[in-house]
Amino acid sequence: MIKVGIDTNVLLRLLVDDDERQRAAVLKFGAGIGTAYSGFITVVSLIEIDWALRTRYGFARRDSVAAIRRLLRLRGVEIQSAEAVVRSLAGVDDGNGDFADLMIAHLSLHAGCDRIVTLDKKAASKIPVMELLQ
Repeated sequence: MIKVGIDTNVLLRLLVDDDERQRAAVLKFGAGIGTAYSGFITVVSLIEIDWALRTRYGFARRDSVAAIRRLLRLRGVEIQSAEAVVRSLAGVDDGNGDFADLMIAHLSLHAGCDRIVTLDKKAASKIPVMELLQ
C-alpha cells in the first residue's frame, strides 16, 4: 500500500468546515485512507494545526488538543513520533506547557539530548527539562 503525506490545510478541513468545496475534496480523499493508501501526518502539521485552531479559529487550548487527538485516532493514518505527540498532549492537559514547546522537549529527549535550552521564560518555568538561557 502506498503512503500519502497529508498537508496541514487538508487536516484543517477535516476539523473545521469553513470551505464546502475543499471539505468535499478532503472527505473524498479520506474515504480511500486505509484501503487504497495509508496517510502520514507530520509533527510540523500537528503544531501548525494547534496554532491555526487557537489563533485563526478561536479554539480554546483544550479544544485544540481534543481536535489533535481525533486525528490520532484516524484509521489508516501514521503519526510521526506518535509517542512524543501523546506525551505532549498529556502535558498540555496537565498545564505543563504549550503543545509546540512540549513537542520540542519530547523530540529533543527522544533524540538523546541532555539539555534543552530556551529563551522562553514561560516554557522554562513549566517544562522541567527546559533550561532558561540568561
